[in-house]
Parts: sequence; C-alpha cells; structure tokens
Amino acid sequence: MYQTTLNPDFNKIKEYIPNITDADLTLIQQAGGVPVYLDYMKEADYLRVAEGLKQAVNTYGVADHYEELLYLILQKNEQIRVRYDAYWQNYEDDNTSKEVAKFLLAYKESKPNQHFHLVAKPVTGSVAVKDTVIAKWMCEQIYKAMEARDFPLGTFGDKILFDLFGEDLENDSPIAIERLKATANLSPRKPTVRLKKLQVELCSYIQVYLINQTSLTATPDVLLTDAQANLFFDILELIGYVNRDKVESEPKDYMHAMFRNHIKIKH
Repeated sequence: MYQTTLNPDFNKIKEYIPNITDADLTLIQQAGGVPVYLDYMKEADYLRVAEGLKQAVNTYGVADHYEELLYLILQKNEQIRVRYDAYWQNYEDDNTSKEVAKFLLAYKESKPNQHFHLVAKPVTGSVAVKDTVIAKWMCEQIYKAMEARDFPLGTFGDKILFDLFGEDLENDSPIAIERLKATANLSPRKPTVRLKKLQVELCSYIQVYLINQTSLTATPDVLLTDAQANLFFDILELIGYVNRDKVESEPKDYMHAMFRNHIKIKH
C-alpha cells in the first residue's frame, strides 16, 4: 500500500465526482490537494506510473492535464484491480482443485492388486516410494485429512471445499466419487478476455475526460483515435498490464483491436 497527495483541478473532473460541492473544493485547495490511498501499488509502482505519465502527456500534447489524468488513472485502477485479482485467484483456485482431485481420484480408483507407487519430483529429479502398501498408506493419510477438512484453506484456496463437498460444508459427509471426478475434469480457462475487458474499462473511463477536456478528442462515430490508442497503450504498459516486447502489432493497432473486441463481447 502507498499513500500520496494529488492536486487535480476538480472543476475539470466534476462529472466523475458529481456530489462534490464548492465548499469541498475550497477545503481541497486550502489543504493543497487530496490524499490518494493505493492498495495495489507500492511506492516504486506509483513513481513508475507518475514519471512515465509525465513523459506521455508531453508526447501527446496534454501536459496541462497531467494531474487530472494521474488522479483518474490511479482511482480507476484501484477499482478494477479488485476484480482483476479476483479473476486470477478464481483461475488459480480452479487449477488447485483440479490437481488435488486428480491425485485423490488416482488413489481412490487404484485396484487392490495393482502396483501403486508415489512419486515426488523436486527440481533435481524424482524420488519414488515404490512399495505399494507404504505408498497407499501415505496417500490414505492425505485422503483422510482432506475428507476431514483438516487442511489449510489459505494454501488450497477457498473454492476447494465446495469443489470437493458441494453444499455439505458443515457436515462430516465423505467425498463423493462423482464430485471428485467432476472436479478432476474441470477445465480452468485463463481469464484473458475478462482481464482485457477491465483494461478497456479503464481506458474508456479516461477517454471521457480526453474527449471533453483535451485536444485528444473524437467525434461520436469514432470508437478510438490513433492518438488516444497510443496514449492508452502507454498507460497500460506503465501500470504493468501489457508488455511492449510481447505485443507483435503496433501499439495503436493492439488497442484498436482491444476496443473492438470489447464492444463485441460487452454484456
């Protein structure tokens, strides 16, 4: 977390804060700005964005709007990061549930007369317990612990209880094989589309200000201008959402495609 103070011209961004009063504006001016609390940025992150944006606004001829743009970018980014992180966490939790379920299912479906061994793979190679009885005993302890809900949720993720037990979270019911199979067959998908929608949401939020207050304007029939697209790419790169070295197209073309795709999938 990082805290800083910014002094944007709130008369320019009143439409973003409709309830602000003249008395509020006077108090802000007297205080020399407003505190900005960043839960998702450290000092180094903030400085990277703040310094990089100074260069960007000079490049695109909107230097007079630096403080307002920085304020809007930081505030909106804080909002979308809540969902951004939740999407990634949900994906990672699904992967964890799938891996654990596959392991438990492999043990549970093993035949009594079938050779069974347990393998661990550290970085330097692999180590195996080849004695079937010992390997099954070790797996059984893991299975019993999972079935007894005796494991750290912080390690396994919040979703695993529902994935393994369904609605019977408070009961001592065993793990149903059908539910174990269903969880083992999960197909987690990276939240790429949802994350890009959030990035476009951030850019669209800033675009309203650009159109109404700066020279980087656009007519109603234009979804995105090249100048806006290039600025938005720079902003996303500064925050860390895109990596220029991994983008094969021109930055403006990348942003145009993102905006078009967002419109297509917008609910």
